[in-house]
Amino acid sequence: MSASGHADETPTVTPEQFFEQLLPLGFAQQVEANAAVPRDFTVLYRLRGEGGGEWLITIRDGKMESRKGSGEAVLTVTVSVDDWRDALLGRNGASLALLVPQGRPARPEATARVQTLRGTLVQELLREGGEPFRLEMTFNGAAEPRTVVKMKLQDFLDMTAGALNGQEAFMTGRMRVDGDMGFLMQLAALTI
Repeated sequence: MSASGHADETPTVTPEQFFEQLLPLGFAQQVEANAAVPRDFTVLYRLRGEGGGEWLITIRDGKMESRKGSGEAVLTVTVSVDDWRDALLGRNGASLALLVPQGRPARPEATARVQTLRGTLVQELLREGGEPFRLEMTFNGAAEPRTVVKMKLQDFLDMTAGALNGQEAFMTGRMRVDGDMGFLMQLAALTI
């Protein structure tokens, strides 16, 4: 309880618990359910700010291993600790789908194609009355080309769920793009 008499709102799940226990457990459940999962892939999650750190996720032969620390990765995801918590807890419009790609039956498995990408995508997702949710994804350690996508957080979630077409979002001004449009088109091609 806090001094005001309300229950303490501090999350009980730490980054260590999430990356080292919950994420591998969820992956194992997906494998058991015969869901489409990446085959051989590495992701480095960088959480910036107090309580953050780095976790290297390795997927090989249908198994996920996670360890605290850095390493070479196909994809490096950088996010603040506060935005990570919002996504984990579903707060301030955020969703876990922002951190962990959600499979869709119509979406092909694109691990091999992702492994060939080089560049960085920055997502600045606007929230009602708050700071944008900012997520940076670097493919194969390449800072360039660099593309920044700005849109409302809910529109982005709708787009990743297949409820909003990305081309339509761009053409109607719901998505703004700064930087290398060609790199963004390579990323968009992964879902086709």
